[in-house]
Amino acid sequence: MNSVKILVGSLDHYYPGGGASGSEKNEKNDPETPERDTLQDSDDTRPEEYSIYTISEDNQESENVEEMEKSTRARSCWSILYVIPHLLVVKPLMFLWWIISFPFGYLYDLLVPPKLEVNRQSLDEKTELLKQENILSNTIKSPTASSKYIIPPPQRLFPLSRNPGKKKKRKTLILDLDETLIHSLSRGSPRSFSGSSSSVHMIEVKINNVATLYYVHKRPYCDFFLREIAKWYELQIFTASVREYADPIIDWLEGDISARINPHDPHSTPQKVFTRRYYRQDCTYRPGVGYIKDLSKFFTKEDDLKNVVILDNSPVSYALHDDNAVMIEGWINDQRDRDLLNLLPVLRSLSLCIDVRYILGMRSGEKLFER
Repeated sequence: MNSVKILVGSLDHYYPGGGASGSEKNEKNDPETPERDTLQDSDDTRPEEYSIYTISEDNQESENVEEMEKSTRARSCWSILYVIPHLLVVKPLMFLWWIISFPFGYLYDLLVPPKLEVNRQSLDEKTELLKQENILSNTIKSPTASSKYIIPPPQRLFPLSRNPGKKKKRKTLILDLDETLIHSLSRGSPRSFSGSSSSVHMIEVKINNVATLYYVHKRPYCDFFLREIAKWYELQIFTASVREYADPIIDWLEGDISARINPHDPHSTPQKVFTRRYYRQDCTYRPGVGYIKDLSKFFTKEDDLKNVVILDNSPVSYALHDDNAVMIEGWINDQRDRDLLNLLPVLRSLSLCIDVRYILGMRSGEKLFER
């Protein structure tokens, strides 16, 4: 092609205006020449411009690949270190524990029935029966009658009384006399009582035609104590003294209490505060021990003792009924004594419980559950 162009170009000199036109034609016929030159120039400059960027990108990619390889190696190492002891130590130990505990669990499932499920099933059956009965009964009633189901309430630890307005029988509180409520002397009033606020009462006791004068002193807060506990308990007296000595003192205590209750009527007959009185003849004597107050003589049923409390200063007196006893310190002449007042909250709580032996028996600890 170039040779043809050269030949044609050589013939242009023989034609007028042929050189110029031929050059123009060549320019027109080959318009891509300047573009090719520019493209060649640009192609020559591009590799120089982008060579730096391509090299840097390749370096970054290689670094990222190396970091990924390092991280995967580290993860694989840690996973191996975790899996090996887990397989060699933890799994065998768990397997051994399962082998050891399997017989116990199997025996427990066989011997111990699922009580909760049985109780729940029985309760559901009773509820369904009750619903059916109510549906049948509602068909007999008038259309205006209520047709709501009566579903039994959940069981309570302390069931509600069916007759809340009915007055319950009070518990019995058996009181000792000497060194518990009073203290008496047969040789006159000692100096420690002179000028004190303790009330003094003189009684004459005649036994076998021999008269003896006794000075009787009340324990501090005795009257207030008897008035309060008379609201909660049925009061009884059980003393190891003889009847000739105890009756005048008990009558004196009852007279003072009734006088406090009816202060405007001094001539009124004293109210009977103590429903029963027991004396030395009612005690059980054991040589070398003393007089023991056996409550089973008067409360024949074992269930009756759950409502009986005895207050005494001598452990020998209530040796047969330790779970019914409240201990009090013996009193002689201490006018600052407050033991009777301190016992009021305890006696109030015992008057409300179901069985006093469960509360007072806690002093014995585990012995209570062995009986």
